[in-house]
Amino acid sequence: MSELPKWLKQLGLEQYSELFAENGIDLRALPHLKEQDLIDLGVLLGHRRILLAHIEELEHAAAESGAETEEENANLDEVGENRQVTILFADLVGYTALSSELDTEEVHSILGHFLDAADRIVIAHGGTVDKHLGDCVMAVFGAPIAHSNDPLRAAHAALEIQSAMPEVSALAGRTLQAHIGIASGQVLASGVGSDARYTVTGESVNLASRLTDSADAGEILLSQDMHMALSSQFELRERGELALKGITG
Repeated sequence: MSELPKWLKQLGLEQYSELFAENGIDLRALPHLKEQDLIDLGVLLGHRRILLAHIEELEHAAAESGAETEEENANLDEVGENRQVTILFADLVGYTALSSELDTEEVHSILGHFLDAADRIVIAHGGTVDKHLGDCVMAVFGAPIAHSNDPLRAAHAALEIQSAMPEVSALAGRTLQAHIGIASGQVLASGVGSDARYTVTGESVNLASRLTDSADAGEILLSQDMHMALSSQFELRERGELALKGITG
């Protein structure tokens, strides 16, 4: 189930899920809905009041999150700062083969469905989409906004991305799978480039990327630190030692 139907269900208004989907309304469109839009859609008066009130709550939450992000970024000096974070890479399996088999427009559409789904899930779990690397999403949990349970948030995001792949496959018109790697540790958070874009660098980033490369289709590989952090909350399976290119120890 995508994010908007879940949100409507929490409000007890799941009967509008299909109506909203038919009219192209998703979480991005919600903050722009006015009462007249809901009237035009045929939403009942009482339900309009509920929807508008909760849409306003979403806007306030987004504004507060943005303010926190700006404050965190303002605290970064020229050399950055060390942060304890969790890094997640989610990569589309078989993208190179797809690129050679399909035309550019089809590949772009498939990639868009995957990246959109992964981005929404990361953000919904309190993470930040650091960048897109071709067919891969790099996400950070713990910077610029830190939570006490960032490893757990990253794990739930990874599981939800895998659960979303059948839906992504249906949109794309073909079976798609993802492989995911997650690592936690110290990184350097800073603004880089001419636009001072916020990003993180460090060994944990490289480790998460290499774990993703080693993960099978539909698999989530965790670093040792992640395994220790989550072993009491999930049933985890040992994969054994891996030879990861560029990773020592």
